Amino acid sequence: MKRFDKFRHNRNNQDKLLAKISIYVFLVAAALILFEKVIGNLSGIGSNIATASNYLKALAAPFLMGFAIAYVMNPFMNFFDKILKKSGKFFVTHEKTTRILAILINYTIIIGGIIWIVIYLIPEVKSSIMSFAENVSIYSTTMNIRIQRLFDQISYIDSENVNKAINNILKPLQDMSNNLPEVLETIAGNIYVFGRVTVQFIMAIFIAFYMLYDKEHFSRKFRKGVYALSTKEKAERFFINVNRVHHIFQDFIVGKAIDSLIIGILAFIGLTFMQAPFPLILSLILGVTNMIPYFGPFIGAIPAICITLLIDPVLAIWVGIFILILQQFDGNFLGPKILSNSLDLSPLWIILAVLVGGGIMGPLGMFIGVPIFATIKTFGGEYINRKYEKKYPMDGPMDFSEPSEQKDTDEIS
Repeated sequence: MKRFDKFRHNRNNQDKLLAKISIYVFLVAAALILFEKVIGNLSGIGSNIATASNYLKALAAPFLMGFAIAYVMNPFMNFFDKILKKSGKFFVTHEKTTRILAILINYTIIIGGIIWIVIYLIPEVKSSIMSFAENVSIYSTTMNIRIQRLFDQISYIDSENVNKAINNILKPLQDMSNNLPEVLETIAGNIYVFGRVTVQFIMAIFIAFYMLYDKEHFSRKFRKGVYALSTKEKAERFFINVNRVHHIFQDFIVGKAIDSLIIGILAFIGLTFMQAPFPLILSLILGVTNMIPYFGPFIGAIPAICITLLIDPVLAIWVGIFILILQQFDGNFLGPKILSNSLDLSPLWIILAVLVGGGIMGPLGMFIGVPIFATIKTFGGEYINRKYEKKYPMDGPMDFSEPSEQKDTDEIS
């Protein structure tokens, strides 16, 4: 009561309380008004967020592309750097000059490849696609005649039903081929998108150059930041794990790219020698799809055989045999030699990685999903092993020898 009487007669305390209540009322009212405005303008806020997101993506795209270019080029730059340093003392003593020269050699190869693609490959691919699209109806008619002649010789099979079934299968391909010239013209006419991507790619090339040139400087700054924000033990463990992940991705990406390039070249040589139709398109399909682990060779073989089947059914059989031999060569000899089984994934894990990656990110996810799953499997397995050994330091339920090992032990004893 005394405190209340004192407060009632203290004008200063009353003014402070009134001011505090007024501020609380104002803040609550402002929050309610702001909430009502936000609810009433969700669509506008969503569009503004989408605009800001697109703007940030446009700003980040050159840097992400530059990092990707630098990451892929780094092992090749190191290769040329070692060759230059072995060729003379000048390159050993002038490391900056050697680094610039190694990067320029990489860029010369890449830019030369791009110029070759623009001058030779793209026109050839376009003319082949246009030729196939223009003649697909002729190929289909010729195939129907061949099938009818074949099944007319078999009394218990109706050739017309077979032709109807095949035409139904080929109808989407015919519809797509009829619209293909307009689609190509639309793509070629979209100058704005092409110009924007070209500008971003040129910026990415310069960004990649400085990333490669100063990669040790960026690495030191990054390491310094990690050491400053964590303990020494955690930082060193983090760098070891980052290096392991780096080797998983680099070995897979670079190795798979070289492997697919060799397969594409071998496919082009073999298909040209066999006089298969559109060997450039078929070899490109086989080379690009070979980048997708496990499923890639099968995905590439289907369109190659189907396109050849429309034109020459007998040749399609030989093309299928050739692709099968090429796949066996890649799977049993070339792939293991280049990749060196660096991923250590079973076919079940590879299938799961391709399916999940493709479902999330499309074709790119089908490719990078495999090294991502390899990383998850590596660190997940180590984590489970540590937890198991901690829980069962001695004589755990899974601590037993394989039957063959146990048998060998019994024989020795």
